[in-house]
Amino acid sequence: MRKHLDGISFRKLGDEAGFSQMSAYRRCLLALSKLPHLADVTRHYCNRFSGILLVDGKFVKVAGLKDKIPVIYGIDYLTHDIPTYVFSVSENYLSLLKFFQALRLLNYPLKSIVSDDNLNIPEACFKVYPQASWQLCTNHFKENIRKSLEIRTNPFYQPFMQRIENLFRSKISLDNFNKLAKETLQDYLKDELCVRILLDIERRKSNLLAYLQVKGTPTTNNLIECFNSHLQGRLETIKGFASFKHAELWLNGYFLRRRCQKFTDCEGKFKHLNNKTSLGQTLKRNLDLPRFF
Repeated sequence: MRKHLDGISFRKLGDEAGFSQMSAYRRCLLALSKLPHLADVTRHYCNRFSGILLVDGKFVKVAGLKDKIPVIYGIDYLTHDIPTYVFSVSENYLSLLKFFQALRLLNYPLKSIVSDDNLNIPEACFKVYPQASWQLCTNHFKENIRKSLEIRTNPFYQPFMQRIENLFRSKISLDNFNKLAKETLQDYLKDELCVRILLDIERRKSNLLAYLQVKGTPTTNNLIECFNSHLQGRLETIKGFASFKHAELWLNGYFLRRRCQKFTDCEGKFKHLNNKTSLGQTLKRNLDLPRFF
């Protein structure tokens, strides 16, 4: 089972153990089905979350379905732990509402979320956690501006884009942000496209600067993007799932395994997490770290 979660195909597993690919498939599914659900692990063992959640969806291929379907999950920023996930047919409002309702049932202390520009995410969040704040990932926001300016093919707006980059280069106070934005507007007042972009920044300022509302909130969802890259690497070796059940069991096992594996390459302010597990960071006090593998 662990080798399957690490990306080894059923054919290779069968060859190693001396039985057929189908036998390997059935044995792995049986082992995966005996694992507890990720949410149950959180419910029984965890209560020390930061409340700052990075939210995203990753699309996976399931046999028999024309399009890939998403697994929606979140990573608690300061602990890097994954409290739960939802596997659904679409990354729509109802699926995201189900995700946030699941968090509420786990008593997850949500204070702020960080995500891309999918408006279904904050809308579903506020329905369940009305006091939460939403930090729009500034990397995604800047990328949309680059596309509208056609920066990669037209150098004309590169100086303006550099001014936008400076606005979001680091966390700054509201006064400093307003000062830089005003100066940029004055310099590009005669360019309609630039003015439109700056007005959009002003309109969305509360979400772009939500880090000012909840201390510790990051400006980007880079962390979950790194997790997505790791997940994508595993999915590429599997090349799709035989059924919805297989996909759900594998994803549950994958997330649980990530929670139980020690970090080895954390840097900067997260360097202290190396040689520790994310599950250990959120474990209730006076509980021993459970073993599932």
